[in-house]
Amino acid sequence: MISPELRDEISVAYEARRELGPEYEHAVLESFAAGAAEAIDRRVDARLAERAPEARQPDNSYVAVPVFSLLFGVGGSIWLTAGAGADSDSVFAMWLGIVLLNIAFGRMYRRSR
Repeated sequence: MISPELRDEISVAYEARRELGPEYEHAVLESFAAGAAEAIDRRVDARLAERAPEARQPDNSYVAVPVFSLLFGVGGSIWLTAGAGADSDSVFAMWLGIVLLNIAFGRMYRRSR
């Protein structure tokens, strides 16, 4: 199927060849071929751009919340017990909050997919 742009280029090349005569035929054909090649390149690029999202690497940003909450939990446990002299109830409350945060995040992530 010939695009309207290519059809217009064919018409322009034909009219230019008729007006300029056979001595410029080679130049007119070269110009037309270059324009047709550009049009084909644009169509191929558009098709590749449509398929590009399929070829992207997967988004693994959802891993950040569990990893950082684990680091926060370990660091917080060490600080609460060694540095602040808190009792085990404080450490348990902190870990309970971390677990609930991760459960909520996991549910939100599954709904968004």
